[in-house]
Amino acid sequence: MILNLSFFSKILIILLVLSSIFGVFLYFHNDKYIIPSSQCDIDGMRVCRLINDQKILSVQFTQPIELEEELNLLIKVPESVVLHQTWVQGINMYMGKSAVMVESTYSEAGGLAYQSKLFLGACSEPDMKWQLVVQTKDSEQNIQSYFFNFETHY
Repeated sequence: MILNLSFFSKILIILLVLSSIFGVFLYFHNDKYIIPSSQCDIDGMRVCRLINDQKILSVQFTQPIELEEELNLLIKVPESVVLHQTWVQGINMYMGKSAVMVESTYSEAGGLAYQSKLFLGACSEPDMKWQLVVQTKDSEQNIQSYFFNFETHY
């Protein structure tokens, strides 16, 4: 039995094209069963953005992240939610919960911005991993938690 390679090559090309189209469709299609991430790492620009129901929730430190200094940050939430609670906790060493204090709130295109402050204490661990927990509440009182990870070096 001799196989017709050109026939199988055509089938393979068609399957590759169809799977590519399907992959692009899945990438751009926002389906209620596709759950967006609720966690990200704050990058070198001191910012991190998450997508919630096609709306962006973000955290941005407005200065370098240092221990034992008052830190300013901007938390932006979509218009469909409000900030419920926010705190910072140690990941690689338990240090309790450090409160994030909201100083002012203002409307911004598509949502609310919360100008906030926090204070990170120093400990014996020179390289600390931290997690900023942001909880939002919608009009039906549903609470959603988001996690923003970052590091400090002593």
